Amino acid sequence: MISGRFGDTGELFFDIEVITAEGEILPVEVLLDTGFTRGWLAMDTQDVESLGWSLIMRRYAMKTARGEELFDIYSGNVIIDGEEFTVPVVAGIAMPDNLLGLQWLQTRRLVVDFPSGLLTLGSS
Repeated sequence: MISGRFGDTGELFFDIEVITAEGEILPVEVLLDTGFTRGWLAMDTQDVESLGWSLIMRRYAMKTARGEELFDIYSGNVIIDGEEFTVPVVAGIAMPDNLLGLQWLQTRRLVVDFPSGLLTLGSS
């Protein structure tokens, strides 16, 4: 189970790790985005390219709050709660936050308890 933190306006932040193509493990802060329903992880294109991840698909159309946009999809390795996963990573230009998608909640249990300040994401 990993512990998260609440943002100033109730955002849900977690720290995960990404593994570069060379095997280096780097910490990354992600925002759990419940509106990101069709993906696992989204990051800025420049960040994804610096990790050396492999491109899977160019110009994949996805609906966003701003309408339909085109994104590139990469194969990325991440560590969450001590487990390594290979997931498709949505890459876009000028993304302000790294996003953890709703797909994680298919296999992970999210506990959000604002009154006690408890935020965790872990195995079901």
